[in-house]
Amino acid sequence: MVFTDYEGPWVLNDFAYELCMALFNNDRFFRNISEFDDYLYYVEKKEGYEAGYTLKLIAPFISALGQKLDLSSMIKVAYVPDAKTASNRILKNCRAIVVSTAYREFVEKTAKVLGFREIHASEVDFEIEMEEGLKKELIESIDFIASLSGEELYRELKRIYSKLWGLIENLRVIGAREKAEILESYEPEFPIAIGDSITDCKMFEKARELGGVAIAFNGNRYALKKADFAIVSRSALAEAIVVEQILRGEKPRLDRKIGKVYEIENSDFEKVLRESMRTRVKLRGVVGDLG
Repeated sequence: MVFTDYEGPWVLNDFAYELCMALFNNDRFFRNISEFDDYLYYVEKKEGYEAGYTLKLIAPFISALGQKLDLSSMIKVAYVPDAKTASNRILKNCRAIVVSTAYREFVEKTAKVLGFREIHASEVDFEIEMEEGLKKELIESIDFIASLSGEELYRELKRIYSKLWGLIENLRVIGAREKAEILESYEPEFPIAIGDSITDCKMFEKARELGGVAIAFNGNRYALKKADFAIVSRSALAEAIVVEQILRGEKPRLDRKIGKVYEIENSDFEKVLRESMRTRVKLRGVVGDLG
């Protein structure tokens, strides 16, 4: 079985970022919320909080707009080059399960084009009941949040979210823990996990724990640290080729025209990271820098 993240390995989009840009046109606001997501998980270690709950964090701000939104149609999908060819090859050999933090409606609508049918994604309600005064405060705070950094940012967001946790704690968002739990629930004999970011780390750990393999596709530092192999490529075809080779018991290799693949434990980690991040940002633009 192949368990794959969606944003990064198959599409270039970051749904949460693009949604915020469409609604608020404020890049810095989303980057600060994304940074707070990392802070809550790594620094504060907030109980019950998982890396990748960014959709949960932005939901109240979207709800405060009070608009009826066709959210999935607001984002134009951009597939990784050769995604359809690659998915066809993987599906010929494997049962493939998509496990994504992104909004379910967006993932289902676009992943089916690639032939993926088994999909797990976040089911977020963007119509949260809250008092009008709180809605007004959230909307008016967006530019202020965007202007902050460091401890000042964390203090302000902790103040704001102290009013919001009760409203958002039960939103069904798939984060790092949920990804690992979904993989384990299938009881796979030899799981192959594909991902690229912090939200894939626990899924990678679980795949390796169960005797499988973890593959980072243009992964960031978080993903590379937990991976067995790192693919650096502008083509999704590299994913299919590496999966096929692993299934045949071969050491993964790629033609240089397709990309490069590294075995992490036998490679210069910082060199691999530089190459991976360079390709990641070239492919995905500003969202390539996010966690």
